[in-house]
Amino acid sequence: MARNSVVMLTDQGVLNFEGDSIRGDGYYGFSDGLHTVQISLNNFTGRIYIQGSLASTPGATDWFDIKLDGSNPYVEFTSDSSTTAYTFQGNIVFLRAKVDRSYINPAPPIGTVGTIDNILLNI
Repeated sequence: MARNSVVMLTDQGVLNFEGDSIRGDGYYGFSDGLHTVQISLNNFTGRIYIQGSLASTPGATDWFDIKLDGSNPYVEFTSDSSTTAYTFQGNIVFLRAKVDRSYINPAPPIGTVGTIDNILLNI
């Protein structure tokens, strides 16, 4: 299989949501474990998690957070319109992206927190 980019997540018009599972490097047996995600935002406020699983058919408890910036299990944005890329390594079988705004109190109206244009994965 040729390496290519796939869309992991686009905006879903709700405060908190997660994307579908996407095949990672480990699924295809690639030995370098290299993954890059690109996050494109439009006035977005919230936390984005990239999660991985080593299970061949991941269930709800099979997911773990990948630290993209080295310190937190998420990347947090406040009214951000940008495109940012993160690279990480691991023989991860499946990946998914997750948006969390549950930490914002009181919960903001959906129209005030911006959108995710897309999150792309390249393996």
